[in-house]
Order: sequence, then structure tokens, then C-alpha cells
Amino acid sequence: MDSKKKVSIFTPCYNEEGNVQKCYEEVKRLMAGLSDKYEYEHLFGDNRSRDRTLPILREIAAKDPRVKVLSYSRNYGAEKSSVTLLRHCTGDVCIGLVADLQEPPEMIPVFLQKWEEGNEIVCGIYSNNSDGWLMAKFRKFYYYLVDKLAQEELDRDYSGYGALDRKVVDIVAGVDDFDPYIRGIVSTIGFNKVYVPYERRAREHGESKHNLAFLFSFALNALISYSVLPIRLATYMGLFLAGSSIMASVIYGIVKLFNWNIQAPGATTTIVLILFFSGVQLFFLGVLGEYIGAIHGQVRRRPFVIVRERLNFGEQKPLPK
Repeated sequence: MDSKKKVSIFTPCYNEEGNVQKCYEEVKRLMAGLSDKYEYEHLFGDNRSRDRTLPILREIAAKDPRVKVLSYSRNYGAEKSSVTLLRHCTGDVCIGLVADLQEPPEMIPVFLQKWEEGNEIVCGIYSNNSDGWLMAKFRKFYYYLVDKLAQEELDRDYSGYGALDRKVVDIVAGVDDFDPYIRGIVSTIGFNKVYVPYERRAREHGESKHNLAFLFSFALNALISYSVLPIRLATYMGLFLAGSSIMASVIYGIVKLFNWNIQAPGATTTIVLILFFSGVQLFFLGVLGEYIGAIHGQVRRRPFVIVRERLNFGEQKPLPK
């Protein structure tokens, strides 16, 4: 009889005291129905929660050895937490599940079936988004920018919920990126991929940590990671404005030859032009600064994530960072 395949489910957490117990129980219930084919482990990564998330996880881990917990020294964000969890996963297939259960755990058997069919990447594509009007517009604008600016095609409406084969996990976990964008990595590394639609559920407890400021920073990281077009736009805009200025000067000079008494535009026009050119320069200095900041973070080689506490890992050594 063939040995069972192992499933690793990983869940980053931050202030999810109202959700982690139910998340654990939902996964346990689902995997019990698949116990004839799979064994599993459920990894939680606590991003220095300020509520009772970590004590609850400690209680769960004390009762169930399949639950493994990483506690970080500070809040490193969901992306770094997810990469760190992937580096500790030991399964043949890995599934990322958010603690708030907006991504329905009932999709796990579906993802596993698609994986068994030979798909090394199974991407869950969400619909029925419960975001408000402003957030929905922001997401729409974000995907528009990504489609136009990214040099590689990124998966749309993919939140990271899906299944990754072991060989894909090894690649994603081994990427040397100080500020990783997992969805972009998964979207662009190739392999056999399938898309599975699902409906996102409403959050039952707590508040989403993904506010507008977080999403703006997240979108900016995606654009910087997968496009140099913003920098090229600065070059194109500079050439256009410089060319326009030269043409305006030539035209004004020609007009002046035929009508020497014509006066130059007044102070208001001059001030408007100065403010316009200054605004364009500052905007593209900001764009350049974002790229330099990303390089700065990468080359300083600071610790990616510092783990304060490991529960139920035994003597397992994490993958190299």
C-alpha cells in the first residue's frame, strides 16, 4: 500500500484571536474526511499579535502535534510571514489559508484534486468581493495599472489561496527577495497551472488588516518588482517636456522676428509653468526613490524574519534563507 501524501497548510496571523480556533477546527474537520489519502500539518505564523492569538495557538499546539506555530519578534507583514512558513513546510503540497476564513476552507479538497490531476500550481480566483465602493475602485485601478505596466502577466483576482506542489514551494521559498511578492512569483515561474473560481466569504470576527494604506504599499511593491516602466516614463516625460519647451522657444522667436513689439506671457503663466515642471520632477524623483529604496533594503542584508518561538517542530531545520 502506498504511503499517504502529506499536506502542509500554512496560516499567517495578526490579531486574529476570534478566528484562529475556528480556522484550526475547520481544517481539522476537512482533513479528517481525507485521512485515507493524506496526512497533514497546519502551520501558524504569529506576527507579534497584540491580542490573545498567540496564547490560543499555544493551547492548540499543546493538544495537537499536527499544529506547528512560529512566533516572530515583530510584525513582518503577511508576505514575509508566508515565505517563512513555506520554508518550514514539509508537505508534498502546500496550501495557504488566511485566518479570517474569508477564503473558504471547503476549497481545500478541490485544490488537492486539481493537484492530483498533475497541476503543480492551483490558483484560487475569487469573486463576490465584499469590499466597499472605495476599496473596489482601488482594486480595479490596481489591476488596470498592473495590466498596463507589468512586463510579465500577473494573475488577476488571485489572493494567494491555492495549492503549490513541493517543487514550486522550494522555488518560492528559495527566492532571495527582501520584500517578496508571492503572487507575482507564483504567476511568473511557469509550471502546469489551473485556475479554480470560488466565492470569498465575509469576515466573521475582527477587522481586516488590509486597509487602503496597506493595499497602496502592496500595489507599489508589485509594480516595482515587475516593471521598470515607471522609470522609463520619467525619461519619456522628460524628453517630451524638453522638446515642447524647445519648440515653444523656437515658435516664440519666429513670432518675435515678425512682430518685435509682442510681449512674453505674464507672471501668472510663468508661475503655473514652474509649478507644473516642479511637480513632474518631484513625482518622478519619488518613483526613482521607490526603486532605490527597494535596492537599499535588498543590499543591506538585514534579517528576513526573526523567529522568537517554535512549537511542535522538534529537530526540524528550516530551509536556508
